[in-house]
Amino acid sequence: MKRSLVCSFLSVPILASVAFAQTPVNLNTWTAQSYPAVDGFNPGVWTVAPDGSSVLQSVNGQPTLFASDFNAQGTAVKGKIRVNNGAGDDDFIGFALGYNLGDNTSASADYLLVDWKRSSQFFDFGAPSNNTPGGTAPAGLAVSRVTGTPNADEFWQHADLAGNATGGLQQLQRGANLGNTGWNFGQEYEFSFIFLANELKVYVDNVLELSVNGSFNDGRMAFYNFSQSNVNYSAFTVQQVVPEPASVALVGLGLLALGIGARRRRLS
Repeated sequence: MKRSLVCSFLSVPILASVAFAQTPVNLNTWTAQSYPAVDGFNPGVWTVAPDGSSVLQSVNGQPTLFASDFNAQGTAVKGKIRVNNGAGDDDFIGFALGYNLGDNTSASADYLLVDWKRSSQFFDFGAPSNNTPGGTAPAGLAVSRVTGTPNADEFWQHADLAGNATGGLQQLQRGANLGNTGWNFGQEYEFSFIFLANELKVYVDNVLELSVNGSFNDGRMAFYNFSQSNVNYSAFTVQQVVPEPASVALVGLGLLALGIGARRRRLS
C-alpha cells in the first residue's frame, strides 16, 4: 500500500492550473486604434463580420491594433489568422498582449507584441520617423516588449533607436521553429496564447513557438497589423486560466516527502 501511495504523489502536477470553459469572442465590441500617421501609410481599417466572429484589416498602413473588451492576463486565447490570396506585400501580422486603450499615444505604454514578417526587407520611413535611420525587418515570428510610443522605424526593426526619445521596442525572443520563416498567403494559422503575470506562451498550430518569462502588465489582447492589407482574424475564444497558489505546490511537496519517508522506513 505504501508503494502505491508514493506513486500517486509522484503523479500530482505540482504546477497545475485550473482552466474554465472556452467562450466565443464577439468582435463587435472591440476597439480599433492606430499609431500616429506615417508618410504614405494610412490608419488601419477594421471591418467586423455581422455575426462578430471575424474581422478584416484591409489597409496597407501604419501600425494598427484592434483591442479586445477584456483584459488578457490570466486567460488562454485561441483563434485563426490568414492573409488572403491577392493581398500582395510581405509585411507584419500579429497580436499584442497587455495593451491598454490609448497606448498608441501613451508615454507609459508597456505591452508585449507578437508579430510575424513574411520576408526580410530594408525600409526607411518618412515623417514622423525622420530622426531615426532605416533598417531591416527580418522574416519570421518574434515577441518584443513595447514601451512608450515607438515610431515606425522602431516597430519595423524591433529596436529602441536613439533618434526617438519617446519609446521603443526590445525584442525578447524569436520563434523556436518560425523565427526565420515567414507566413504564406492563403494559409490559415491557429494561434493559442497563455498570458500570465510572469509568463507568456504562444503556440502556432499546436506547436510551442514562444515561451517568455518576466513581469508583465495586465491589459487587453489586440490584433496587430503593420503595412499588410487583407488580413482576416476569426473564430477566437477565451477562457480563464488560474494558476494554483504556491501553497498548493508546497503542500504537494510536503506530502511527497512524507510518502517517501514512510516508504524508506518500511523498507529498512
